[in-house]
Amino acid sequence: MAGKSTMARKQRPIEAAGVVVLDWHADGSGGEPKVLVVHRPDYDDWSLPKGKLEPDEDVQVCAVREVAEETGITVRLGSPLGTISYPVGDRTKVVHWWAGTPTGGDLLVNGTPSTESGDQEVDRVEWWSISKAEHRLSYSDEAELLDRAVAAGPTGSVVLVRHAKAMSRKHWTGKDWLRPLMRRGRRQSERLALLLEAYGITRAVTSTSTRCVQTLEPFSRRTGIDLVTVPELSEEGYEDDPKGSREVMAELVGRARADLDAPMVVCGHRPVLPMMREALQVADKPMLVAEVLVVHHNRDGHPMAHERVKPSF
Repeated sequence: MAGKSTMARKQRPIEAAGVVVLDWHADGSGGEPKVLVVHRPDYDDWSLPKGKLEPDEDVQVCAVREVAEETGITVRLGSPLGTISYPVGDRTKVVHWWAGTPTGGDLLVNGTPSTESGDQEVDRVEWWSISKAEHRLSYSDEAELLDRAVAAGPTGSVVLVRHAKAMSRKHWTGKDWLRPLMRRGRRQSERLALLLEAYGITRAVTSTSTRCVQTLEPFSRRTGIDLVTVPELSEEGYEDDPKGSREVMAELVGRARADLDAPMVVCGHRPVLPMMREALQVADKPMLVAEVLVVHHNRDGHPMAHERVKPSF
């Protein structure tokens, strides 16, 4: 036992996140895209924008934040591209990657602002052709990520959310559809707002039940996007008319998949989630309260990848 006290504890990896930002309309014809790259003077390298997580930050939120800070460009996340790991001193750094699409902002051509000491994290930001990036990116693993993102093409997303933690049924004396979120659920909904914003949600749909509406309200307040309430997605509506609920969900998913630039979130209940997942063509698996399922689709509306984001508390 004495020997254990002298053993060095394995250190947790350094977590970071980045985005392969592709502008698919750069040439005006929807042909070969341009990719966003940065030059870092401390390393004298050309790389894709990325950075370390802040305390208690979701990796998706970090990825979008880092792109904005390093380049001035706002983005929405597309398909996940996996991770890249490499040693940093006596620790391992793990970078989570997504494809992404620019949504606004102004390019920081001259890089990020200098610190008081005159240091600059990024001193040049440019849009490159894919062929130029394949030859001039400083790291081969990032060039491989770029090839993967280009091969996947532009994508859209539909996000399914199970409502955040609500008051227990046994402690609620009113009508069940009026049952509100607990304090924990309200905290979960605030964090969900940032996550949904990272995926560039433009349409927010929810069951009419209070706990679902309250789950998406922080996102609505942050973005100014009005919530669309749909009674057919409530527990009561699904129980009364399962066929009608399926038809409504199918119509919502069809509309979202017809427009890559209009990602949608839908918030529902545990008994209704299997039907909702079926409409998204994803295998049914139980979801935790405040858990998120992101389903990415291509131009033809076919699902290409999906992500599960579990709540951190």
